[in-house]
Amino acid sequence: MANLTVAEKEHWRDRIEARIDRRIEAITAADPGLLERVKQEARHRAMESLGLAEHQAELDRIEKQRAELDRRDVQVRREMLARVRGVPAEHIDFYSRVVDHPEIRAAVARRQAVHEEEILATSDLGRQIQRLRAEREGLLDSIWLATSPSQVRAFWRKVGELLGEEPTGLEREALTIPPAGEEA
Repeated sequence: MANLTVAEKEHWRDRIEARIDRRIEAITAADPGLLERVKQEARHRAMESLGLAEHQAELDRIEKQRAELDRRDVQVRREMLARVRGVPAEHIDFYSRVVDHPEIRAAVARRQAVHEEEILATSDLGRQIQRLRAEREGLLDSIWLATSPSQVRAFWRKVGELLGEEPTGLEREALTIPPAGEEA
């Protein structure tokens, strides 16, 4: 893989990423709904660990009330418009209203991601998915490491040690490939 252009490295990253994605799909096919269950459980845990569960329960109750009021509001408006137009109410389109605060949504999403990882770590399939996702995330780094000089590789190892991170399987393999043009 020596002397590859940036475009070639990105091409290989994309191709390997696609293979990893296909493998994740095959793994999740063994337990359909796993990732959705993990996502739901992680959201629940995120709300609990952020201390938002009671507030969310109250919001859920309010949302039910709002939905009923909105449903009634739409029904009355449709009936009014239908009367004005002289058509049956069923011929009048619905409208909807969405209320969601982006800051809360972002906080829950960040915490949910943490809990998804915790939940995935509790099963063999989940750990396989985590491992493959880690490989996919570090794929471009692995490709660059495989084609980098020994100084970059040594520095990469030091950064990993400093951060207390173990290299992924592909990074470990990339670090064992002798640098092109250097003595092994």
